[in-house]
Amino acid sequence: MTTSSSFTREYQKLNKNQKIAVDSIDGPVMVMAGPGTGKTQVLTLRIANILKKTDTPPSSILALTFTDAASNEMRQRLVNLIGQPAYSVQISTFHSFCQSVILANPDLFIVAEETEHLQDLDRTKILQKIINSHQFKYLKPLNAPFYYVSSIIENIRILKREGVSPEEFKKTLTNPPDKNLDLHKIYSLYQQELLKQGKFDFEDMINWVVDKFEKDPDLLLSYQERLSYFLVDEYQDTNSAQNQLVFKLASYWGKKANLFAVLDPNQSIFRFQGASLENTKEFIARFPSTTIINLNQNYRSTQTILDSARSVIKNNTPKAISLKSNLSGLDKLINTVHFTQSIFEDYFIAKDIKNLISKGAKPENMAIIVRHNKDLD
Repeated sequence: MTTSSSFTREYQKLNKNQKIAVDSIDGPVMVMAGPGTGKTQVLTLRIANILKKTDTPPSSILALTFTDAASNEMRQRLVNLIGQPAYSVQISTFHSFCQSVILANPDLFIVAEETEHLQDLDRTKILQKIINSHQFKYLKPLNAPFYYVSSIIENIRILKREGVSPEEFKKTLTNPPDKNLDLHKIYSLYQQELLKQGKFDFEDMINWVVDKFEKDPDLLLSYQERLSYFLVDEYQDTNSAQNQLVFKLASYWGKKANLFAVLDPNQSIFRFQGASLENTKEFIARFPSTTIINLNQNYRSTQTILDSARSVIKNNTPKAISLKSNLSGLDKLINTVHFTQSIFEDYFIAKDIKNLISKGAKPENMAIIVRHNKDLD
């Protein structure tokens, strides 16, 4: 199935632990990988290795990522490795996979063809309509009735990402603060309005599929029969609903599921979207025989940068991964400068860039990284 020469050439470039990860094709595997350690290469080579060493059809492999860009990159790398069969491997984002389940089973999901994904403006309008039409004790201040709209939106998102429906949320409200009673009412009305308008949140798609897999064993079994290997990229960024989706799909094989998770415990970039390290703990609890592999060879940054970054998070829990740089050449020191006013910072950066250009540096080789988009103005 694989293009032998391409696979062999790329495989030989791997370091010892990367090869162990690629060769560990059976059972639950968790790869602890810091940034720049070749995670995508390991994922794609492992898929190619599964096809090389087993009679698994490409369509029986499911690789889940977080962004279309990551999905496309993995697909292209796999095409370069194995050619045409790569297009049959199921590589998609969590949302795309769930959307495919919904569209493939229209009789099981109450979704019409004209159902649309909810835009941010639509969400705000729906909540404003609900607030205008009903009385709320705390979340509708007399002087500013829409004051809490943004907060309500965020809380509903959190509930959905944790897979908590309005009904389940209500069960938790034992002697709750009155604000939660208001939030439950708004959440319920909001879901009713979405159904009425034929619209849905991105979070709804995952929750619908997880709920249907729970209530319809035949549907779940139909996907378990098709899928034999599961790979999850950036596992540290999964929220509860996404994690439950993975566990549902892999549940048929119990503790011996062929589930491969790649994560960096110190790089949970989607924490604002509900990502939780509790998912990692649950993974190991569900699969006690998990093979744990550490990738600590960095191919992107110098040792000074790696050591400096680690010093910032060295007291984190869990403990930060210690990375070793594989880059050769001059390792420049990092300079830090403190300013009392942002205008002085802007002046310093502009002057520094000017000096670098005067010494022959090319502008396209320079980068300015800021915390917020507004800082670019």
